[in-house]
Amino acid sequence: MSRIIWPITYLLSGICIVLLLWGGIETGHRLLNELWNIGHIVAFFIWTLLIAKIPWCRTLSFAVLMALVLVFSAVVGSSIEALQLLRGSNFSVTDLLNDLTGSWLALTIIYFTSNQSFRLPMLAMLSGAVVLLLFGFRSIAVTVYDEIQMYRNFPVLVDFKTPLQRQRIWAEAMEIVTAPDNESIKVLKLDFDTAEYSGFALQHFVANWSEYQFLSLRLYRQQSTSLIINCRINDRQHDLDGYAYQDRFHSEYRIVQGWNVINIPLEEIQNAPTNRLMDLSDVSNLGCFVVRQPMKQTLYLHTISLY
Repeated sequence: MSRIIWPITYLLSGICIVLLLWGGIETGHRLLNELWNIGHIVAFFIWTLLIAKIPWCRTLSFAVLMALVLVFSAVVGSSIEALQLLRGSNFSVTDLLNDLTGSWLALTIIYFTSNQSFRLPMLAMLSGAVVLLLFGFRSIAVTVYDEIQMYRNFPVLVDFKTPLQRQRIWAEAMEIVTAPDNESIKVLKLDFDTAEYSGFALQHFVANWSEYQFLSLRLYRQQSTSLIINCRINDRQHDLDGYAYQDRFHSEYRIVQGWNVINIPLEEIQNAPTNRLMDLSDVSNLGCFVVRQPMKQTLYLHTISLY
């Protein structure tokens, strides 16, 4: 059996090296992104098993081997994150912790196979493995839960009744708070700065809008002055064709003090591209932004829904 297992292990190790140095998934479904991050656990689990198979490592005590492996994981993991910084990605402490988790899991198995009796150190190793696994899989569990809720609540895209919905929105500065005029309502507070463009985007949502007639955004503005907000919407074909301005929906809306409801006919969105109809069964982006504001602005987003 080992004649099959170890060649496969070497092959997976090489694949992990290529993928981790490549730097991850830049676009795609958030579940795929989370699974990619779990790949750090798999890679360092495999590499630890291979290190332990080196003949001179077999002569080491387990304590020395464990220290060696954890230092190796910290150094190599940090180096991978540093290389990703050079290619424009962020240094991820979560990825580094996943690296150490993978090594710890492999060390736990190595310790268990070399010690027949169940001792206190074994209990400590297993407890540490469980804690690290729970932390490592926490993010993907949260994402899976929110994906389920997202489809259950559709055609409501967001209503912020749960704090997990915050991850469906991208914005530079945001937090879920109670509405200024009603403490029983949860809203997303959005702060826009004075940059040329400042706004938010709905980045995780059900893409098939074809069975509905209107897109509705409900917002609150506390400031007395009105504010012009731009909304843009496009389908996946727009992304593939190069993001041309005339190939998407784009319109301006005036937000006044108090509650505002923006109702956009989906027929208008569908007919927005110049030379084709937008595919409402495959919407990929909804974003709203302000342009060159003289001072910081604040909006409160209550709901985005279809009807």
